[in-house]
Amino acid sequence: MEPDELQGKISGILQSIGLTKNEITLYLDLVKNVNSSALDISKRTRIHRSNTYDSLRNLLEKGFATEALNEGRRSFSAIDPSKIRDFIRQKEQEFDFILPKLKEITSENNSRGAISMGQGSFALREAASDLLKLNSPIVTYGASQETVDSFGEGFLRDFHKERIKNKIEMRHIYNKSAIERVKFLNKIKYTEAKYLPEKYDTSACTTICKDVVLIYIFSKPILVISIVNSEVANAYRNYFELMWKMGKSE
Repeated sequence: MEPDELQGKISGILQSIGLTKNEITLYLDLVKNVNSSALDISKRTRIHRSNTYDSLRNLLEKGFATEALNEGRRSFSAIDPSKIRDFIRQKEQEFDFILPKLKEITSENNSRGAISMGQGSFALREAASDLLKLNSPIVTYGASQETVDSFGEGFLRDFHKERIKNKIEMRHIYNKSAIERVKFLNKIKYTEAKYLPEKYDTSACTTICKDVVLIYIFSKPILVISIVNSEVANAYRNYFELMWKMGKSE
């Protein structure tokens, strides 16, 4: 595995268990540099000092870093990477505890309709991954560089690798600001991409696959709205086809 690919894989996994982009950068820096001051970390990572302090505080609260005070100087270190497995196991135990109640709630909600909403990067990636299980063509519009950043390069690389392996076709319509992404996508198998003029830019991304419509709203936190309805999906798909005719690929 190439260094950049390995870095993306590591970042993707850390992001999937709840770390933000800045927190991942700081944690990986602390893995290499123990007992570092916030100023030293800020200089090495080129993250603004105030943001460095915020991310360090979050890492401490999440248990991914430790703090020491020596002769009036505060220093920070990363926890042993092997302890992350303990963190995951703890989360699994916590989830197993609430799983029966979640199943009960899910059963109740299924009888009320086919609309659901999730929040955060985990819900974002989980919803996209579930589309691959449908083994059907995927179309998406309103994508942007923010969409790419929110999913993470590592996740998207694995997503497209699995999609291409299963010969699932996908068409994308991006905002004009992501022309480079359009060029990249048009080079990979079972993939087409176009962009629309800037006046059609949107902060929401809509994806349709079979009877499923996913609407990603990149607010804080990220919102993921899922609609499972064939008529609604066909209406959104028709709208996509209209925009596809308007799109440009160069």
